[in-house]
Parts: sequence; C-alpha cells; structure tokens
Amino acid sequence: MAPSSARFATKQATILPRLLSPPAQQTITQPQAVARRLCCSELPRAMPSGIPFTGARVLLSAKAPTTPSLPPLRHYSVSLPVYNEKSNVNKAPALAAAAAQEETMNDASSQKEKQEKRISEIKDAKLIFNQAFKNVQDVHGRDNMRFPKEIIWLMGAPGSGKGTHTPAILRARGITNPSISMSSLLSTPECKDLINKGLMISDGKVVENLLSALLDCEPEVGVLVDGFPRSEVQVECLKLLHERMHELRREYKQTPFKDYFPRPTFRICVLYVDEEISLGRQLMRGKLIKEHNAQVLRSGKGEVREERVTDYDEKLIRARYQIFKDHYSCLLKLSKIFPFHLINAVGDIDSVMRIILKEFEYQSSLELEHDTYEAISHIPLATKIGIHARQDLIRRLEHYCETEPDIFAKAVRFIDQEVSPMVARHAISGQALVRSDNPMLSDPKIAEVVISILSERGYAVTMDERIHETPKRVDPKTWEIILERTHVFALNVRFPQHHIQPLEQKF
Repeated sequence: MAPSSARFATKQATILPRLLSPPAQQTITQPQAVARRLCCSELPRAMPSGIPFTGARVLLSAKAPTTPSLPPLRHYSVSLPVYNEKSNVNKAPALAAAAAQEETMNDASSQKEKQEKRISEIKDAKLIFNQAFKNVQDVHGRDNMRFPKEIIWLMGAPGSGKGTHTPAILRARGITNPSISMSSLLSTPECKDLINKGLMISDGKVVENLLSALLDCEPEVGVLVDGFPRSEVQVECLKLLHERMHELRREYKQTPFKDYFPRPTFRICVLYVDEEISLGRQLMRGKLIKEHNAQVLRSGKGEVREERVTDYDEKLIRARYQIFKDHYSCLLKLSKIFPFHLINAVGDIDSVMRIILKEFEYQSSLELEHDTYEAISHIPLATKIGIHARQDLIRRLEHYCETEPDIFAKAVRFIDQEVSPMVARHAISGQALVRSDNPMLSDPKIAEVVISILSERGYAVTMDERIHETPKRVDPKTWEIILERTHVFALNVRFPQHHIQPLEQKF
C-alpha cells in the first residue's frame, strides 16, 4: 500500500472503537482491513452489565460486593475502505466529514425520537390518569375523594427486604392503615381473568385499583404502597396524583370538609442490593420457608407459609432482577420529580432502618413548614397559570368587540399606527421596544385590549408605565418649581426571531 493510502486508512480507523484501532506506527494492509470489518460487524450490540446504578447516589450502611459496570459497546456500521495506489487521497477529508455529519444527524434523530416519545408518554399518562380518577370519582363522589395525608412509596430490588422493613417503617411513621401491595391488588378475580385470557393489565386499571385502595384508608394517617410505580407512565400518574391532591386541598380549604383534604406528603423509599446478594437472599428464603413448612406438617403446629416459585429457580431470580434493572429509567425520572437517594439494604435491619429514617428527614427538609405552606398556597403555581389562558384571552376579545366596540377600535388603531411599524422595523431581531405618550393607554381597558390582541396574534407583550417630570416655571412668590408630568408607556414586544442565511460565494 502506498504511504498516502496508509495514512488515509489510519485516519479512517479513528472512527472505530479504540479497541480495534491499530498502533500509531502500524501500517494497515488489505487483509487486516477486511478482517477488521468482519470483527466490527460481529460485535454484540450490548454487553451484559453489572450494577446499572452508576449515575445515582447510594446511601451505604456497609460495604457491599459490587460487580463492575460494563457500558454497552456501540455497534458501528462504518468499515475501513481499501484503496489502491490510484485512489484519490484528496477525498479523505470529505469522506471523514461526511461520516461525522451522518453520525451527528443520527444522534439528533435519536434525541428527537426520545423527545417525541416523552411527549407521547406524558399525553398518554394524562389521559389514563384523568379517566381512572373520573371512574373512581363517579363511584365515591367528589366530596369523598379523601386520600391519606402521607403516602410512602416503597420500591426496591428483589430480596432487598421490603417485606421485612415494612412493619418497622409503619411503626416509625405512626401509620395504622394496612400497607397496600400492588401485587395483591392485581390478583383480584377481574385481573386474573384478564391474565388467563392472555391480556395485559393496563396502566389505567392499575391506577384505578390504586386510587380505590387509597380511598379505603383512613385519611388522618398515612399509608405505605409497595410496588408502585413500575413504568414511566405510572411515574407520570404519580405526579398527577400529587397535583390533584393539592387541587382538592385548595378547593375545599374554605369549606367544612377542609380537614378531610390535608396537604399531601409523598415519601420515596427505594431499597437496593447487588444481584448476587439478591440471589442468595431469595434462595435462602426459599430454603427457610420449605424447612418451616416441613416442620409445621410434622408437628401440626404453626401456619404454613406461602412458597414462591421464584425462591427456588436461579434463572427466575435473575430474570426478576433484570426486570428491576430495566425499570431503572423510571427511578431516574421519579427522582427528578421527588428527589430521593437509593438505600443500600445490605446491612442488618436496625442499620438499614436508621438510613431509611435519615432519608425521610432529608426529603422533609425539601418541603415547606405547614404554616409557611398555608400562607402562600393561594398563589397559583407557575405551571398552572397558563392552562386556561387561551380561553380567557378569546373570551376577553369577544367581550370587548361585542359590548365596547369603541374601545376595541381604538386599541386596533393604536396597534396599526404605533406598534406595527416598530415591529416591522425590528423584524429580524425578534424584539421591539415601543415607547408612546398616547393618553389612550391611560385607560386600563384599552391597555388590556392592546395586550390581548397582540397576544392573540402570537406576540409576547409586557407594558410598563413611567412618569417623567419636567421643570416648567418657578413661582415668583414662593420660589416653588412647577413641574409638568408626562406619562410614557413602554411596550416590550417579543416574537420569533428570523435568521437570514448569507449567500455563499462560489468561485
């Protein structure tokens, strides 16, 4: 191979993973390039990983054996081209740039697909939650939608001790309501009938069963929910439930039912253990349960405990743990809504319980005190202020156009004469500052109509009024300076900025 072709092949090799890149001074021959293409095409798309929680903070109670995490290898479809001595090496920069541009476009396309999927999930979650909430409300009535004031959402890896720590958590938080297990809720005859028919239990049915179970609890005390959420749609439904409980609180605050709608408090508890520890714990649990049941059968004393199939089969145990790892993205999404830490559940019961209570204290520190919250709760949330803004805008414009046409006409004339010319002059910048001393804007109705009309046409408008005082004369008797006051109105009009692409000069 010619030196120029060797340099080009070496430069192209940088596109591949460094595991396949040659030493700095090695010349790539044609057989090597062919072998490298075969090797690259046979790479697996993903390598088995160990602990997937490399991006989350874990509260440690004791050092636990961990398996190093292996990031999945990226599958490349780019192969090393082989050129003969007559190849045009001047094409190398263009080909490299094209490959880089294609990779950038693929990344942008992937990001766009993720964003579209995220928007679709949010829309689906709203539809699912609203329908489930309506179904439950139709049965119980609006006044009886009384949820517990504190809800602990308990999740964790298989064998992390959720059932073991549940009684201690209930005692520590003063919760007298029985815990809600999602596996028990989904074992009803109706759900079993769906499973027997080979159908999936929808998220809407899961949320509906959960809401009904929460309403069966005493609202004055809290409750613990085991096993929810387990999907990204359920995470979004959990957020919507929190918001709906706040809405009920504000709705009934000035009514005799206000005590039945307390301020909602959500606590997140996620227990974590390594896969090997999870495997050992579940196998040991199965062994102990089998020995216990055998002793009960021999002696006739005691109660037979439930034997789980997953406590005896290593493949099933690892499959359950893999499901937990697959749901890790849901935990990441949940942590952005309700901040929490993973809790290492490797230690003894007392040490893990101390970490759980410390985690609850941390989550409490992120919330306002009751009196402070009540003092500012009447102020609408920024995320809610614009929900009905479009309907209100249309209603105002229709009202002024029909009932006060003079005011409406004056506002339109002011926009045509003073606002539109300035907007046209600053069309490229995307922002125009309009200053006017027109006395019409002193009328609050005209100012409101001006802002409403511009808002309806897609402009973002803010208005500011300032008073300028100018000395006019001096009173010769009292030597008092007589000032003349002028009202100046400033309208800051913002709109989408337009980009003008410069023409490329071609020679």
